[in-house]
Amino acid sequence: MSVFLGPLDLDGRIPPRQQTRVGAFLVSAHGALARQFAFALPLKLEAAWQTELNAQFYRESEIVSLLIRATSWVPDLALGYMALSWETAWLPAPIAGIADPHLAPAVHLATLAHAVHAGIRPAALLPIEANPQDPFVMALRRIEFESGRLLQAQILFLKSADLAPHREAVSAALEQRHAGIRKLWRETLASIGIDLSGSE
Repeated sequence: MSVFLGPLDLDGRIPPRQQTRVGAFLVSAHGALARQFAFALPLKLEAAWQTELNAQFYRESEIVSLLIRATSWVPDLALGYMALSWETAWLPAPIAGIADPHLAPAVHLATLAHAVHAGIRPAALLPIEANPQDPFVMALRRIEFESGRLLQAQILFLKSADLAPHREAVSAALEQRHAGIRKLWRETLASIGIDLSGSE
């Protein structure tokens, strides 16, 4: 087991099997966010925060498009059942303490996005010797950079005055989301020989 992707080939590229497994996980996570941001968008933008929803939808869509094109895909029979568990994990879950039918979905989406953007650091998996010009390597670095920017919007919303009365419920939901995302990410990486248990 290693904490980095590899072993690299002679050109410093990540093995296609690892690219496929990591790429599929990230496409699933960011694709789920893109879909949920799209459903959250109103037909007409009437408030500043709705404009931010629109921006996040397009950024998540760009991440998915980038990954699909940058990944060296190979057949992977295990992806069928793995993808099913991933897609199930992104689904909205009831948030104890928040009964408002408009607020609860927004909190779900913000906590999921926060957990994905803060909990998944794909560029940290790259060894120093990785080819910086390789499309997959560049994609992982770009995704981590974009995640840092997108994370700020989730932080602002989750700490907003609107959620002050529900602070405990939001904190519990956020912690649960982070734990779930970390578990899935670690399991996915363990399946390709990466062990992050000693790096956190």
